[in-house]
Parts: sequence; structure tokens; C-alpha cells
Amino acid sequence: METACTIEEPVVLHPFAFRTHTHQLGKVVAGYVMRKDGTWERIGKHDPLRPQMFYPVNKKISIFQGDVVAARCTMKNFRDVTTRVGLTGNDEMCNFYIMYYVNGDRILTDKYCFTAGPPVYRWRYDPSIGDVPPDVDADASSLNDI
Repeated sequence: METACTIEEPVVLHPFAFRTHTHQLGKVVAGYVMRKDGTWERIGKHDPLRPQMFYPVNKKISIFQGDVVAARCTMKNFRDVTTRVGLTGNDEMCNFYIMYYVNGDRILTDKYCFTAGPPVYRWRYDPSIGDVPPDVDADASSLNDI
């Protein structure tokens, strides 16, 4: 499951912590910022079934107007029934939360980033993203570096 949103507002975000969340099927959740020049930086990545708390962003990152914030949840469906997105334990969800600070008193007005999810939405279908670099594509679904 993937999502991505362009930061449209003239505010600079400084992420300092992140949290991941899925229900039973999640294996890894990864969040990135894609710059206007097409380069990607990982904000954070974690196993969503480990303790749910905020983890520190391991490097100084700033997110600017025009950057794209993107996240991917990799799931393993061990069930023999269709799983839908929803709020119950029988459903699944893909959440990547960011704690950030700003210089000044303006924060984002639009605080949420949602997409329809698969099979309707994928990064590769999003014209604001284009081609995802192979190293990012591999990293986003890998349990390495967690």
C-alpha cells in the first residue's frame, strides 16, 4: 500500500520523530520525502508490529513546499479471505505518522495524506512522482535497517 502527497503550503517542516501502524498483516512501513529534483530521502522505517511509539528520525531533514511526502506499507496476507482497509482487527490499514516542528507559528493546514490504495493508487501511477529509484523501491519493502 502506498500514499504520497505534495506539500502545497509555504511552510518548512523539520521532522524529528515518526511512528508506524498497521494491523496484523504489516511487515514494514517506510516514509520518505521526494525533492523537487527527484531525489528521495528516508524519513523513517519500522516494523509496525513492534511496540507502537514514536521513533527518532536519525538525520536532520527539512521538508519544503513542493516536496512530496510518500509512504509504503508492505503486508503479508496469510489469510484465506479478502482483507479490506478499515478500522477493525479484521481489516488492515497503513499509517505513517510524522512529528515535526516549524520555525515560527504556522503549521500545516492540511495535516493528512490519503490515497485510494491498491489497486487504484501506486507511486508509479502518480504523475507527481514518476519513476521511483530502484534503491528506494527495494528499501521501502525491506526489513533491513530496522
